[in-house]
Amino acid sequence: MGRLQICERGDFHVNKELDPEDPMEMVGVEFSLQSEAEVRDMALCYAEEFARDGWNEEKLLAMFRNPFYLGPHLVWRQKGDSFVLSVIQEAIRMWQPKTEDRRQRTEDRRQKTEDRGKEI
Repeated sequence: MGRLQICERGDFHVNKELDPEDPMEMVGVEFSLQSEAEVRDMALCYAEEFARDGWNEEKLLAMFRNPFYLGPHLVWRQKGDSFVLSVIQEAIRMWQPKTEDRRQRTEDRRQKTEDRGKEI
């Protein structure tokens, strides 16, 4: 069992021994990225996650530049703005289609529904 410790800033955390059976235990894994494709895939994964939440290009780029986000920041440091921007734009194209595209898909669905109603 852990014990509660209050820090000088008023924060608190629990110190406890590592329990290999604890499913909530944070586990970090280190791996080396060797190819451009692997780096791009990792960066795209980060960008997609936040693009799906509605983050825009500016906010996503700021995340990659922010050292708090260790993985994305590592990609940005290794590859720079132009590489990261191309990945961000790809993620946004996938997860935030333009309004016209959404309208067209909505209209297509509406038309299919109407067509099915006429067939019955």
